Amino acid sequence: MNLQDREISPLQGFTINVPEWFEDQGFQEWLNDPENPIFTWHRKGSAVSDWSDVVVCVDPSLNGEGSESNLPEHIWGQIVELCRAHFRPCSGGSHIHVRLTNLDLQEDE
Repeated sequence: MNLQDREISPLQGFTINVPEWFEDQGFQEWLNDPENPIFTWHRKGSAVSDWSDVVVCVDPSLNGEGSESNLPEHIWGQIVELCRAHFRPCSGGSHIHVRLTNLDLQEDE
């Protein structure tokens, strides 16, 4: 089958830089949980780094469900609220993809 013949599904989503979440003990425990399959470049058991980005998926209905709704509640709630601020709820369709980055963007002095 040719790639042009395949169904292509555009994604909705955004990236947010939240290094403070990567410092949160509950988030680190979630990130390093060996039983927790997540979409990340992070190596479980190691310290967080610039390569510890995570992609979480929020249900398009914006009802608070999603593949990573087991994140610490204070973090998951903020992600869902950001999605509600930028997207309209819908039934069906693909999940909203939210990439969480851990970049120190302080300017050089």
